[in-house]
Amino acid sequence: MAASWGLLSGTIGRGPVSRNFGRERLVSSVRLPELDGEMCLMQPASAGMTLAAAMQQASGGEAGASRANSGVVEEVAKRPPVRILRDTASAYSGVAVDPVRNEVVIADENQFNLLVYDRLENTPPNARLSEPKRIIGGEETFLEYTCSVYIDPATGEIYGVNNDTMNWVPVFSRDAKGNAKPSRKLATPHTTFGIAVDEQAREMFFTIQDDHAVVVYKKTAQEDDGALRSLQGPHTMLADPHGIAIDERAGLIYITNWGSSNERLTPEQGGAGPEKPNWPLGRDNNIPSSGKFQPPSIAVFSKGATGDTPPLRVIQGPKTQLNWPTSIAVHPDRGEIFVANDTADTVTVYRSDSSGDVVPLRVLKGPRTMIKNPTGVAVDLKNSELWVANFGSHTATVFAIDAAGNAPPLRAIRSGPIDQPAPMLGNPHTVAFDSKREELLVGN
Repeated sequence: MAASWGLLSGTIGRGPVSRNFGRERLVSSVRLPELDGEMCLMQPASAGMTLAAAMQQASGGEAGASRANSGVVEEVAKRPPVRILRDTASAYSGVAVDPVRNEVVIADENQFNLLVYDRLENTPPNARLSEPKRIIGGEETFLEYTCSVYIDPATGEIYGVNNDTMNWVPVFSRDAKGNAKPSRKLATPHTTFGIAVDEQAREMFFTIQDDHAVVVYKKTAQEDDGALRSLQGPHTMLADPHGIAIDERAGLIYITNWGSSNERLTPEQGGAGPEKPNWPLGRDNNIPSSGKFQPPSIAVFSKGATGDTPPLRVIQGPKTQLNWPTSIAVHPDRGEIFVANDTADTVTVYRSDSSGDVVPLRVLKGPRTMIKNPTGVAVDLKNSELWVANFGSHTATVFAIDAAGNAPPLRAIRSGPIDQPAPMLGNPHTVAFDSKREELLVGN
């Protein structure tokens, strides 16, 4: 009987373990050799025997099953994978501009790096890629699945936000490179995605996907420092929030929501409370009671909003053309907000005081724009430029701030050949095999 075995990190001491994960993860999968006879004991559903019980029976009890598992895992850990499907190029997931130092920092979710380029870099059409000025990445950096980035305008410090696997936000000096230890790092709730910083109030805002929340810290917070406040609850209308932007002049925050949400039991209803003061109710700490899908939206709050506060206004509806709105940037002088829509391959622009089911002021979309699965957007106020990180095309594209339609970018930075499509593998965690079509289905 032919079989395969998936290896999880953290299961044995000599396996390929990432010390920063803190949780098991799939490292490799190999096809085991053909064996004579049945390798697995198959039990019909009516037998009423669990898999664990079947393994115990086949191997002589619980101790035998444990020894058998350890032996198999030890053996598989020594074997190289039969083949690897992966993206060898950097996958741009977030972007921040440093006009003071004429640099741009791009988050690379695929290689777990932060990439620093000259702001005026422009990859020639016949070039394979543009080499970064420097790269921050490695085991010591505490970077994994980095989805967003922020640059301190005064010091040039770089903040990297990890989403699915590393519950840390590391901060690096502006000249950090290689496998550098962060200057400091902050423990954040699981599935932190977006970052915005209020430099006047010296506060950091983070969106938390699974908890449908926004958590606010002191800008100098580090390690296990607690949050100042959190924004969470059914009245907030937060539903899988991703992007966040601050208009310091107006005292407002703008939050993009994908729309998927669930309701959770409060401690009084039988759910568990937050694991830390002022942290949102996490999925490990309470019980989901129901789930639902709402239309994607942009929720607008006072930057001091806390608790279960309703938004001041909401942009939502079919006319908005919002579709997985993943990142957002605000231009206070123009009174505009810019939204990267992942699955629509668009950047939509709205008046910052918009509300309801409004039509965008303009839309960037089309093959000439090179916008493909955009997951990061940034506004360069000094140079009147709009930056877009495209997860689906290995490119970061730069436009005039008022660009619209199928406009070509002013410049583009590429991490791979111009004709090489991106496989868009981002935290693949579910794999299925379609035996009819002989295809792998990978959920990200």
